[in-house]
Amino acid sequence: MQKTVLITGGAGFIGSHLCDYYIKKQYKVICIDSFFSGKKDNIKHLLDNKDFVLIKHNIIHPLKKKFDNIDKIYNLACPASPVQYQFDPILTLRSSVEGTRNMLDLARKYNARMLQASTSEVYGDPLEHPQKETYFGNVDPLGKRSCYDEGKRAAESLCKDYNEQYGVDVRIVRLFNVYGPNMMFNDGRVVSNFILQVIFNEDITIHGTGDQSRSFMYVDDLIEGFIQSMMVDKEKIGIGPINLGNPDERTITNLAESIIKVANSNSNITYTQYEKIPERWGDPQKRCPDISKAMRLLNWKPNITFEEGLKKTIKDFKDRLDNKSKVIIFSPSYLPLEGPAEKTVKEITDSLIGYEFDLITAKLKKGLESKEKIGNVNIYRIGFGSKLDKYILPFIAPIKALTLHKRNNYQFTWGIMASYGSLAGLLFSFFSNTAFLVSLFEGKIDNNRPVRNKLLKPFYKVIFKKVHYLQIIADLNQQQLAWLEDDQTVQAIDLNKDSLYISKKTKELFQKLEIFNSRM
Repeated sequence: MQKTVLITGGAGFIGSHLCDYYIKKQYKVICIDSFFSGKKDNIKHLLDNKDFVLIKHNIIHPLKKKFDNIDKIYNLACPASPVQYQFDPILTLRSSVEGTRNMLDLARKYNARMLQASTSEVYGDPLEHPQKETYFGNVDPLGKRSCYDEGKRAAESLCKDYNEQYGVDVRIVRLFNVYGPNMMFNDGRVVSNFILQVIFNEDITIHGTGDQSRSFMYVDDLIEGFIQSMMVDKEKIGIGPINLGNPDERTITNLAESIIKVANSNSNITYTQYEKIPERWGDPQKRCPDISKAMRLLNWKPNITFEEGLKKTIKDFKDRLDNKSKVIIFSPSYLPLEGPAEKTVKEITDSLIGYEFDLITAKLKKGLESKEKIGNVNIYRIGFGSKLDKYILPFIAPIKALTLHKRNNYQFTWGIMASYGSLAGLLFSFFSNTAFLVSLFEGKIDNNRPVRNKLLKPFYKVIFKKVHYLQIIADLNQQQLAWLEDDQTVQAIDLNKDSLYISKKTKELFQKLEIFNSRM
């Protein structure tokens, strides 16, 4: 009988490589993914293969489908970078705990051998260096990273208990930093961030002093470690845990310098204080695996040098950037009809060269082209060249956008100002099921009146009931910035900041939108 392997998180960075491996070995592969952080593009080349089955499912819920047999289960499903797992920390924790329990139940039902992908984050900010499997860790259960760290620790405990109570053959491996092709562009990992910055000749931004260290393993070495971990008899390996990583430790500054050199980039290195980046609080200062146990039990060690792996990864990024993330913009007017909003949007889109933008607007003035490109934006103008064109925009623009969407597969919808363009964006977002952002470019806001009451006329309240994120760029004082930022769906930016700062904050919002869109 043909062997069957079930891989949760199979459309993710690591899972997609594992799917490729087992298809080549002529296994039947069942790929489970909720597409919270996985990408269909990673496994689309397998969709026509008769031995490949894709099931969209979140493993926090039991998988009720019946299978003829399952021989092996790889449980990889969990957001794995700070940007992803802090986006919805409760979901992250449930993925580790409830998801692992559901997979253990499945392994018990089918008498399948299971590999649990744990993480070096179970060691926290380690007081032991390098880290051995016997080290209990130094983890803050209330820290910014606790949803991931403690979730993975609890998952390991579940694996131990299912092994002891039910005899489930489960092995725990602890992954250290992994990189390679298929990494998400906007996942917040240091390697992907730096590679994107050098490709676009932007400055590399290092959080902290750059003296903190990591150890980076190329994904092909990890896959080989997975396979070896599954092959060894349970009498020899037990449940583990076993560290899988590359003990080639390097500082973050050294990492940045290496990426600049391999990419032949002109990027410079800049440093940002940790205190200014709350989402990075709690980052471990050192990370390096002791892999002596893997070498002894698995006869495994990483073989691909960091420079060799970087070359392959950078090439993959460049190849995939030929298919940039595409964004649809709706605006009541646009260049050459220039106002504060139009000027700022132009500056933002010109700086975010990792994206492609299509913008639909009203023509409003005779003599303007119905289609042209300005900077990084493809412009589609609707109407007859009259001031009345804005009134037909909410009705005609969504139809035009839906036609473009079939070809371009927009990642999210961006409405400029709470006006006719955003009404069009709202309709398109509804019918296309894409995440919806509205940006307001305002002047000075009265401190005595709530922003939403001042900015929103009753006609537009429907927009803000449906918008997923709201960006307010205005002349704001510190008090206003503080109480606006209390709302997690609002990004407030002082209009007096320069265009580079506004573009950087908008890019951060785009990253959230791409993650949010994958859940819709």
